[in-house]
Amino acid sequence: MSTNHVAPPTGNRPGYDRLPRPLVGLLIGLLAASLLSFVLPEIALDTSLADGIVRITDTAYWKQMPLLCVVVLIILISRPGLTARRRSGEAGAIALAMLIALAGNALLNENVVKPAFGVHRPNIVDLAESGALGSDITDSDAFYAVGDKEARRELMGEYLPAVESPPLSDLVRAHWIHETGYAFPSGHSTAAVTLAILMAALGYSWLRGWRLRMMTVLVPLWAVAVVYSRILLGVHWEADVIAGTVAGFGWGVAAFFVIRSAFDQRATS
Repeated sequence: MSTNHVAPPTGNRPGYDRLPRPLVGLLIGLLAASLLSFVLPEIALDTSLADGIVRITDTAYWKQMPLLCVVVLIILISRPGLTARRRSGEAGAIALAMLIALAGNALLNENVVKPAFGVHRPNIVDLAESGALGSDITDSDAFYAVGDKEARRELMGEYLPAVESPPLSDLVRAHWIHETGYAFPSGHSTAAVTLAILMAALGYSWLRGWRLRMMTVLVPLWAVAVVYSRILLGVHWEADVIAGTVAGFGWGVAAFFVIRSAFDQRATS
């Protein structure tokens, strides 16, 4: 009698109502990694290293992240032993969960959570207090009172090209001009950790071999790199990325439970 899914390694399969055991260790590891953001060194922001960090951080931006989502989805559903029905069902369910968890969180974060806390970005605090954003902007309160994000981007675009301290590469300058919203919690960190937790949880449940290593090692390492990039680029405080990491836990775990219960509840009953 054929089955609709490949059984995971012995002793690794959770019920649909609980997390895979190894995921708990990963959760602790990601939280510990985010706490290490307090000891990250400052870097020169006019170097090729800084440009590389911008490129890393952009992978968690909505223009690039869909491609990463497609790649990991293909890795998940291309594992051997699935029926066509199971494969198409997983593809639709996981894609929908990604859309809700990532796009839904981004909209909620930008439009509700960040404005509610109103935490100012560290680079904007420094630029405003140094007078680099014009005589009318004497502190970050004045900067955020200018208007919406587009108005603030116009102001940054007007003054930032003339800023000499700190020296900025073209990529970093463009990133600073774009990032004029509030800081807490970090949306990039939340998105990266959400995807990492969801993929790792599904990986521990469904995958073996190189696919399992991809989802439980490489994707979480990418998420840590994104978290650190926010601090290294000077656009977030440590508390922002820690909160983003914790929020990512919640979104990722919730998406996992929805997907697993949809596909495995009957198999575990």
